[in-house]
Amino acid sequence: MEWFPVFVRKYLTFTGKCYRHCDKPTSMKVLSEGSTEVVGAYVCPDGIVSQVIRFSVKPNSARFQDTLSGQVGSENVSPRDIRVATRHGWELGSNATEVLESNLGAGGTVTEEYWRRYPKTDEDKKKAISICRSCNRLFVHDTDDKDRLCSACKKKQSGT
Repeated sequence: MEWFPVFVRKYLTFTGKCYRHCDKPTSMKVLSEGSTEVVGAYVCPDGIVSQVIRFSVKPNSARFQDTLSGQVGSENVSPRDIRVATRHGWELGSNATEVLESNLGAGGTVTEEYWRRYPKTDEDKKKAISICRSCNRLFVHDTDDKDRLCSACKKKQSGT
């Protein structure tokens, strides 16, 4: 396994609290990973996505926005809802600085681009985002819908 996904899991993931849906704890579920990028979603026990984060050595908010829009629709993703933070080894404890410097050089940092959905209307508030349990992609659904399959996987499962 590449060093970067291991670094992200060790130093940058946490247990949080569900945002807007409930007060239950969230944990990160990896959606995709590569040698210099990890995309994950913080999900509550009910399967609702609280936030999506792209960890990388090179920021690319346009790519992140395109990925999100492609999965949950551009009407649910606004550039103002994507935040960017830089993480330094010294703030992450243990030997994070040494790991970053040995892989990225002196002053190496990790970029976090994170997104939360901010519903704007009462109709928007009746929608939630989950991760499809079959294809591992994000999808929008009614908050009352407990089935965690996106529409494409539902069609495959029903054979239509």
